[in-house]
Amino acid sequence: MAIDSISKITLIEVLQNMAQDIQNISATLLTRMHENTKSEYIEKFYRQDLMSAKDRISRNKDRIFDYLASGRLELVSYKEFYINSSLQMECAISKLEAGIYRLLLSYSIDKSDDSEVYKTIEGLIGEIYSSSQSLVDLLRSISTGTKGNSEKRKIIEERFNKISESEGRGDIIYREGLARVLVKYSDKPSRLISFKETIEYLEDCIDCLYNASVYIKLIGFSGLA
Repeated sequence: MAIDSISKITLIEVLQNMAQDIQNISATLLTRMHENTKSEYIEKFYRQDLMSAKDRISRNKDRIFDYLASGRLELVSYKEFYINSSLQMECAISKLEAGIYRLLLSYSIDKSDDSEVYKTIEGLIGEIYSSSQSLVDLLRSISTGTKGNSEKRKIIEERFNKISESEGRGDIIYREGLARVLVKYSDKPSRLISFKETIEYLEDCIDCLYNASVYIKLIGFSGLA
């Protein structure tokens, strides 16, 4: 049992690092978008910060897989929860990367700004930040052993609910933003497609973070009586 506990702490730390990377990268992206909307500025962020974060998250996912495959597989309970949560966080950063790439593609087609679409994109990235921040808090609550089971269960549920609420807000931003894009760019198919895919990928990122939180919540509950 002690070995299982040590394994669990190690795996949760890696998951927390993955979630923290998504939180940091979305916070940096929001800051840079507020400071400067020029495509060159976002492209520099994409090629340096975002791709580096994507690489770190993939490596951490591989660390979890290697850990479970290197003779410790039988020592970890509910190992599928760790596997699926790491895959969903890798999915989240991949969707974020794809969304920003499509945004850059839209700028290559037409460099003029669209404040309404930009507001939708910022709103979705804001929910990515909110979800990832709550995901970090959720993982921290699981690794903290100072609370009783009932109190810890309540904290886990509260932090999971914050992610669920963020996912719901993301759905609303996505639907409203997509409707505006379809109407405004009905006669400009290239820009319509690039903006539409940007919004869709960012919304998918939020969904992946929510999916990760479902598995992480189960990890937290699995250690409670």
